[in-house]
Formats: sequence, C-alpha cells, structure tokens
Amino acid sequence: MPIQPAIPIACIIQQEYHQIDEQMVGHSMAIHNQFGRLLDEFVYKKELAERCSKDGMRAQREVRIQVTHRDFVKDYCIDLLLCGSTIIEAKTAKETLEAHKGQGINYLLLAGTHHGSLVNFRLPRMKRYFLSTRLTHELRRPFKTIEAGWPKDEDHARLRDCVMELVRDIGLGLDLPLYREAIAHVATCPRQLVPLKNGSSSLGHHEMTILNEDVGIAITALSEQDEFRTHLNRLLQITPLAGMAWINLKLGEIRFEHLKRVK
Repeated sequence: MPIQPAIPIACIIQQEYHQIDEQMVGHSMAIHNQFGRLLDEFVYKKELAERCSKDGMRAQREVRIQVTHRDFVKDYCIDLLLCGSTIIEAKTAKETLEAHKGQGINYLLLAGTHHGSLVNFRLPRMKRYFLSTRLTHELRRPFKTIEAGWPKDEDHARLRDCVMELVRDIGLGLDLPLYREAIAHVATCPRQLVPLKNGSSSLGHHEMTILNEDVGIAITALSEQDEFRTHLNRLLQITPLAGMAWINLKLGEIRFEHLKRVK
C-alpha cells in the first residue's frame, strides 16, 4: 500500500463525528479557560489527550501515516486520533492560516476519512475549525494530461513518466511538498543554487530543482495558472537556464508545460 496508517483509521458519518467533536471541544475550552493561551503546543496536546481518555474516548497521539513510492518514504504524524476515527490537529499560532487547515485536510485525505477538527489554543478565545472533504482515494486517482510545448528528449520523458507513475500510485490532491520531494527523489533531480543576473549585475542565487544543466523544474497545484506563468517567465529570464519544466498538478488534470528563456 502506498499510503499506510500505522493503525486502522475508520471513516465515520458526520453525525458520529460531531458527537466526538462536541466532547473534544468541551475539553479544549476547559483547558484554555484553566491554563490560558501561553503554554507550549505539546502541553495542550498531552492534556487534551488525557482528558478525552478519562472521558471514555480512545485517544492516540502522534499517529503515523507513511507514504511510500519506489524507494521514497515520507512520514506524517496526526496530533491526536479520537475513537479510532476522528483526526484532531492542535496548534498554538497567533493566527490560524489556510496552511494549517490545509495540513488538516491533507491528513484526512491520507487517512481516507472525511471529517476532522483544527483547534488553536493561542488565540484569546480557543477556536475550533471544522475540517471536511468528500474526496476518497478512488476519486483522487483519475486524471487527464495536457502537454504544452513539452520536449521529447530523454530527460523530459523520464520526468514525465516519474510524475505519471507517482500520481497513479498515490493520487492527486495531497500536500504539494510531498509531490515535489517524491518527484525530485525518484527522477534524481537535485536542488541547486542558480545564479541570478540582471544584465551584468548579479542579483544573488535562487535555490531550484534542476532537471539538467539547462532546465529547471517547477511543480505547482494551481487552479488558475496565468499569473504564475508570468512570474515564472520573469524568474527564468534572469537565470542562465534555457528553459523551465513546469508541472501543474490539480484534481483530475496534470499539465506539462515547457517555458523557454528569451535570448
């Protein structure tokens, strides 16, 4: 199995989730009211797990989910799993960012569940966010491909094949760094510092994944790509690279596009 939780995680209906979540929220509010909002994150996680456990809820901390593809391995850890089904992510952030919610959704997708919660203890009032997705492993796998000027040379073909194989294995819609790390590893594409110049003036260096000495790689997961294409072209023009292999991964579609530096 390319995605394997360390323990079985059940997929439950929304009504069952809300019953578990209601108990969890009650304990989270009580912890926040008693201890305030300034403790370290691990303290809140530990205390929440202990209170949920005393309330008769099976509480398991740091539940690992492992993603494997060929010899690539990446581990994720769920903060708290309640009743073998409900994923809880606990944060101590000055503000709750979309990235925090995205991390929670990623765990739902990896676990094959639909509902979970994000709790932020750092705010003046404890805040809980409902996490939900209708996607399943099966719905994340179908895709079409689009090629825009994608070269037919051996390096580009190898990169394309690696991407296609990975997506067929783990599906689309997961955490973008997972795809970037897995593709770079399997396709043997290193990270390098690329010099930047404006004419004869040096601007410094930019770290990039490199397909070969002439081509960089960009991997995104964008619904609308026009703005990014504009900025990627601007970046390319101040590098010594001849082109950029751009791969955009969105649900149901993989786009392979090659950008050329204007000489």
